[in-house]
Amino acid sequence: MSPQVEVKIYPESPDGQMMDVPEGSTYEDLLETLDINQEIVILLNNGQAVPVDGTVEAGTLTILKAISGG
Repeated sequence: MSPQVEVKIYPESPDGQMMDVPEGSTYEDLLETLDINQEIVILLNNGQAVPVDGTVEAGTLTILKAISGG
């Protein structure tokens, strides 16, 4: 069964959206699907940091995007 993940993207989409993720997908795969550069984010699943090459698990995934400017 595919894991169901609530994806919250900060700062632009903090309300979240539910997604079914194919079994065995990595967080890197999910970021690619969402068209998000993995080099500018921190990933938290249920409040715990996860590596981009880790396998997606059901829960609440928080994607924190780095903001830069000058």
